[in-house]
Amino acid sequence: MSRLQELTQQIWASDVDAGRIGSLELNAWLAQLTGIPLVGLRPESRIHRLGILVRSTFILPCLFCYVCLEIYDLILNWADVDVMTQNVLMTLTHVGYWVKVMNTYYHYGEIKEIVSQLSCLTRTCVLSARQRRTFHEVEVENKLVCLMYFFLVVFSSSTAMVMLLTVPDEMAGQRFPFRVKMPSYLPPLVQQLYMGLSVIWLSCGIPTIDNMNVLLMNQICLHLKVLNMAFDALERDTQGERLQVDPHSWLQSIVQYHCRLIKLRQRMERVYRLPMMFQFVSSLVVVAMTVFQMLVGDGSNSSKLVYFMLSGVLCQIFLYCWFGNEVFEQSKTLSSSAFRCDWLQFDVRFRKRLVTFMVNADRPFLFTAGGFMGLTLTSFTNILSKSYSVVAVLRQMYGRTQ
Repeated sequence: MSRLQELTQQIWASDVDAGRIGSLELNAWLAQLTGIPLVGLRPESRIHRLGILVRSTFILPCLFCYVCLEIYDLILNWADVDVMTQNVLMTLTHVGYWVKVMNTYYHYGEIKEIVSQLSCLTRTCVLSARQRRTFHEVEVENKLVCLMYFFLVVFSSSTAMVMLLTVPDEMAGQRFPFRVKMPSYLPPLVQQLYMGLSVIWLSCGIPTIDNMNVLLMNQICLHLKVLNMAFDALERDTQGERLQVDPHSWLQSIVQYHCRLIKLRQRMERVYRLPMMFQFVSSLVVVAMTVFQMLVGDGSNSSKLVYFMLSGVLCQIFLYCWFGNEVFEQSKTLSSSAFRCDWLQFDVRFRKRLVTFMVNADRPFLFTAGGFMGLTLTSFTNILSKSYSVVAVLRQMYGRTQ
């Protein structure tokens, strides 16, 4: 772990004393590379910001036009089950990208405020050697997840680009993932480059927006771990020496810390719950149609790319459910951590405050998709089971058209 920590620190440094969260800065940098102007989340010069905005002004309109052309192709081929499912695989994913981008822009001020508060909590609350070690371990996890998810999508979209340029007559505008109605007046090479680059840019932008939500959730999980460790200061050592903190003041700071985390979770829920609802509904449909294409595929290059698509979608929803579940499980340990401290040695006033904290801590932190579905591992299995039902319906429809 120490060697891994050294390597990730070289990628993007994390600093407890400065409140610097390297994983969020790394993800912001990746987003800026793909044309999403997440400025202000890491140190940037004015010239650098200007370059990011100019690049975004060129890239985002091109991507928006491409998604409109995909929707147009879907309208033209709605009656063909095979073509329709090929189109929906990418169109739903790309529409989800734009839903998340617009949501990010709309709530960007609040997102920056959430990041600022997390940075402040890191500076002021991550104090002991054990807490600092936990912070760096979580940062290693965050950076690895961020990079692995990003490069999984990069590999898939780059492979599609190679296949497009290798067999353009078979892929361009005809098969997944390039089911799009292009203007006929454009030269074939321009059409192929526009298709390939648009798919790459859209595909690479999706994990950066997903990672922003996932990393913020894992930061909440980190601070719940730190909060659990804060009760260690209320325990005497084996020699029975006096505590180095005032128990009443320390418990008050723990309660304030907990209240700040509750408010942060509520703010994050308000920002991301509607895009998450769209994400889960669309993921159910995309997983079902991806499996359907795997079943009816003809062994072409397009059919091989479906496997990459399925791995990317499953990775996407699994990350949401995994980290949401981690927050949920970690929040449930607060009461037991409070009970494990040496509360018998303190006065009645301390015990009453501790009981009040334990009662409030029994309400777990649960992120949801639109307030309907919790982000837990159970939700992940539910999506897979519901997708199977959709696959069965699609196979019946496809069988009738043959």
